[in-house]
Amino acid sequence: MSYAIIRNDKLTRVDAQGLYIHNDRRSKGHSNKDIDPTRTYLNFWCKKNELTYIKEFDKMKKKYDLKGTIRSNSNIMCEMMITSDNAFFNKIGLEETKRYFKESYKFVCNYKNLGEKYIVSAAVHLDETTLHMHLVYIPVIHTKDKEGNEIDKICCRDFWKGRDSYRQLQNAFHKYITSKGFDLERGLPVEETGAKHEKIEDLKKLTNFENTKIDPKEQLKHEEREKEWDLEI
Repeated sequence: MSYAIIRNDKLTRVDAQGLYIHNDRRSKGHSNKDIDPTRTYLNFWCKKNELTYIKEFDKMKKKYDLKGTIRSNSNIMCEMMITSDNAFFNKIGLEETKRYFKESYKFVCNYKNLGEKYIVSAAVHLDETTLHMHLVYIPVIHTKDKEGNEIDKICCRDFWKGRDSYRQLQNAFHKYITSKGFDLERGLPVEETGAKHEKIEDLKKLTNFENTKIDPKEQLKHEEREKEWDLEI
């Protein structure tokens, strides 16, 4: 059975810059061997950033008058990585794969009353071995200042307050995505995986990619699916 996988990671300004280069394919030579440049044209955005992540952050902070103390080493953004395994994506096909990521995007926009306006970028990578979405957002909480005025404040700590905050995320995502017609099990809990903030390499382990053996017939189906996707895009 395939799993609905969603993971969150916190980003400093330095982290965000490196992530931008990878997500927007700004590097001339990819060190990631899983990227197939001949398939990069398949990638798409649920929300495309116009500027670098850092410039988008600075622009949005000013535009929406976001409060919060920001230091040089502060976590100013977060990234949600959303994926499943290749068996699931091959089974549902290109259009349903697109819908899976678009529905995932809607979920994050509404999670904890975040709001779409605080999404910096949502890039879907179909040119890597494991299909996935990088969704970068500003962790804004809706609260009050000392005078009782309603404010929007940047605070990773409070946005993810609580020891079981990631468990709640996983539960909520699974409930939402299955309600949209996707037949998936809940992602493995941290207690079983021993993982915390997984990068894409670790997500492959969760989806059991490296240990999945594909027989010749399944490989042929996979290749036929790739041809179908090339024609549909």
